[in-house]
Amino acid sequence: MLTFPHFGDLHLYGRLFFRELGVEIVTPPPNSRRELSKGALLAPEEMCLPFKLMLANLLSAREQGADTVVMAATMGPCRLGEYGELLKAILDREGAPLRWILLDPPRAIGLREVLRRLGETVEDRQCSWIRLFWALGGVYGLVRSWEGLQAAAARHCCCEQTPGSTGRLLKACRRELEEAASLRQARRTVRRWRKGLPRTGPASPRPLRILLTGEIYSLTEPFANHHIESFLLDRGVCYEKPVTLGWWLRRTLLTPLGGLRAEKRKNPALPHCIGGYAKETVMDALKSRKRGFDGVIQILPTGCMPEIVSKAVFDRLSGEGELKVLTLIFDEMDGEAGYLTRIEAFLDMLEMQKKKNGQALLSYKEGNR
Repeated sequence: MLTFPHFGDLHLYGRLFFRELGVEIVTPPPNSRRELSKGALLAPEEMCLPFKLMLANLLSAREQGADTVVMAATMGPCRLGEYGELLKAILDREGAPLRWILLDPPRAIGLREVLRRLGETVEDRQCSWIRLFWALGGVYGLVRSWEGLQAAAARHCCCEQTPGSTGRLLKACRRELEEAASLRQARRTVRRWRKGLPRTGPASPRPLRILLTGEIYSLTEPFANHHIESFLLDRGVCYEKPVTLGWWLRRTLLTPLGGLRAEKRKNPALPHCIGGYAKETVMDALKSRKRGFDGVIQILPTGCMPEIVSKAVFDRLSGEGELKVLTLIFDEMDGEAGYLTRIEAFLDMLEMQKKKNGQALLSYKEGNR
């Protein structure tokens, strides 16, 4: 049976994709404090939070009968390029061996090799290539529509007539997606909930707008960032998150040369590609001022080298007054209150700055709250 580690809403897409192909899968238990403790116990001390969570996911899936793991990979220089080998070594050592199917970027191993490895996931089933491509297209359509609904909710939550209604809509839609029996049903579910977005009242004169950026796993996995998106939604703070699972699919898998084009884009603050998505993190932040964002929240796990370099760039830009950035670094410590207090203080600071500059602003604490 196949399995894969948690990565945001990947479990929603993976379950429906493999169901269309008639492949039985094992979904690991949701990330939790207990699961993290299991991964942290066996992982090397210097490894980052995403690695420890992925290790726990695979250990739990192996205990439930999984024998093959499908996992995205990179060819470096980010440490994700070595995750597969290190995870395999630890699982073998613990007596929980798995067969590995690593999906490296097409620009690294070629599109034909990617398709060959993807075909290994259904090689024991009577599944045609036409069926495989149909399922891939259906999953990609679901990813785009679901992320589109989430993005719309993040834009409109600042002027909802009923406080908290947008967040409740997303939770209800996700519950239905977890129970959907097919890709068609899942896409119909998202379209129906998109039409049911809560009605919005008059927008505040100038609502706070936040850009969320940083390391992709920490951005997309709610447990890894202490559910920061729900926190902002509940407080009516508009935000945008350009780095998503769908963004990664378009950049890495669906556009074979996309990564090369991204590396060539001019970025005066960080001209070189240093691994991960550090260059994109800085580029998004530099554009945020021109696009009317009031501040940037950078999210990264402890020890993430590319994002640590991005933080150094942000520190310089913040000192020069070009950006207002809050950097949140997450590890296996679960002191959620401290993170939430820092976010609240950051939002208060942005409000006071706007009032100081004479810009009308309806407080995110008051408004329609």
